[in-house]
Amino acid sequence: MDIITSHTIQDVTKAEWTAMVRSDNIEQSYDWFRTVEHARIQDMQYLFIREGGLLKAAACCFSMEETFFSWKIPLLEIRSPFSPSPAFFSTDTTHTSFLLDGLDGLRQTSHARGFIIMGLNREQQTSMKSCPHRLSHFSMRENTYIDLPFSNFDSYLASLENSAWRSARMTLNRARRWKIKTVFTTDLAQWATEANRLQQYTCEAHNDYQWLLPPEFYHSMEEHMKGTAELLLFFKDETLLASAVVLNTPTTCYYRFPGIDPRYKKYQAYFLMYYEGIRRALERNQSRVYFGLSGYSFKERIGCKKEELFGVSRMKNPLLDLGLKAYMAMMQKRE
Repeated sequence: MDIITSHTIQDVTKAEWTAMVRSDNIEQSYDWFRTVEHARIQDMQYLFIREGGLLKAAACCFSMEETFFSWKIPLLEIRSPFSPSPAFFSTDTTHTSFLLDGLDGLRQTSHARGFIIMGLNREQQTSMKSCPHRLSHFSMRENTYIDLPFSNFDSYLASLENSAWRSARMTLNRARRWKIKTVFTTDLAQWATEANRLQQYTCEAHNDYQWLLPPEFYHSMEEHMKGTAELLLFFKDETLLASAVVLNTPTTCYYRFPGIDPRYKKYQAYFLMYYEGIRRALERNQSRVYFGLSGYSFKERIGCKKEELFGVSRMKNPLLDLGLKAYMAMMQKRE
């Protein structure tokens, strides 16, 4: 067994990475990590495990300074960058144990206070409990998604409860009356500066800039994610109201990094983003749409469900594990 530390996913091939991950989650794809690396906004580190020359397991991580109860703590985070998706890939307890040891070594060399493995599903979290390592387990904010067993958009609308149906119809009718234009484009680089500007409004509203994409990221997406990444744009005449990144696979799409100009809030582009996203997915015969974290009340009214997410941590000081667990519990209660 060989354990390899690297700063680039290009130390493995796309074919062997895809075979090892065994998932069509685009946020875990080879192209997504290439996009992040090429944009040069996140210094990635990888642990690869090979047996007999074959890639068997991996973990992807980066250093972050997180704020917990007003304390800034340097940590090593193991998750897909700019995403709630996990980046710890192991189905074997021996491989898992070696990856955990390797992550603890990376934590020490990066002078982090601990490491956090994020975005695990329940099965992955349960398998972690069989490891002999000292790990603290916690729940995270849920990801939201909607399944689409509908023949068309009208069929979807008809599935909503009366109040949600009326609200959707009012929003769509107003958009038609105001002549709001919906545009899906693969010219991400062309709109990079504007998308960044709009996303800054969202980050400012939540006082959270951790996932703010610089213009360079849109250029990198256009180069490395051709045919899978696009931008959703809303216009009133020539004025850009809102934008969001859309990541596509044949069966699933992911809406990420929304930005809305608060000066034009009356045009309800936030709500249009969901309805037009669902319409677009049905037109593409996609069966599921992920809408990310937060906004649970509205999303549940339009048919979304919650996907449980879990995390595990190992801090240099075990008391920090308790503090992290309490902080995550508090964050879960927030809308």
